[in-house]
Amino acid sequence: MARYRQTLLTLCLCLLVGALAAGYYLWQRYYIHPFACQVNFIQHHPEETLTLWLNYTVDGNNGTLSMNGRVKSDPGKTFNRKIFFQVERKDNVYYMRSVRNIKFPDDDVSDSWLEKYEPLFFHLPNESIYMRIKKQQNDNYLFILGTLPTMCATPQKRRAEREKRCCFVVIIYTLLNR
Repeated sequence: MARYRQTLLTLCLCLLVGALAAGYYLWQRYYIHPFACQVNFIQHHPEETLTLWLNYTVDGNNGTLSMNGRVKSDPGKTFNRKIFFQVERKDNVYYMRSVRNIKFPDDDVSDSWLEKYEPLFFHLPNESIYMRIKKQQNDNYLFILGTLPTMCATPQKRRAEREKRCCFVVIIYTLLNR
C-alpha cells in the first residue's frame, strides 16, 4: 500500500512539474514584456528619400509610436504623428492594430502622400501590421518588417544625471511595396 502511495505521489509531482513547465512556456510565448526604444533611419524609395525617427513604447497589450520625419526632395515637408495601438504577441511575431492616429499641427504631409511610402498602420486607424521584434543581448531590439531589419535602441537607465541617453542606429531601410 505504501508503494502505491509513493507511485501516486511521484505521478502527481511529475504532473505538477509538467503543468508548471507548460504554463511557463505559454507565458513566455504570449506575454508582452514592457519596452521602449528609439530608432533613426533613412528610407530610400525609387522617387523619394525619407529620414525617420520612431519612438516605440509598449506596455502590456497597448503601445504608442511617435513618428517624426522629413522628406529629402522637399526639406520643408515634415511629418509628426502619434499612433496608439493594441498589440498581440506569439513568439517574436507581434500583431499591431492602430487604434488612434494623431496628426500634430506641424505635420504638413497628406495621408495620401504618406500612403505611397508607409504602410496604412502608420497613418490610419484600425489598420494592422505584423512585425518580428527580437530582443538582442545588449537590450536593443531588432524590428523586421520586410527583408531588411531595423535596430531599435533602448534608453540607457544608469547614468549619474539620471537622464535617458539614446543610441541611434542609422540603417538604410526599404519597405516592401504592398
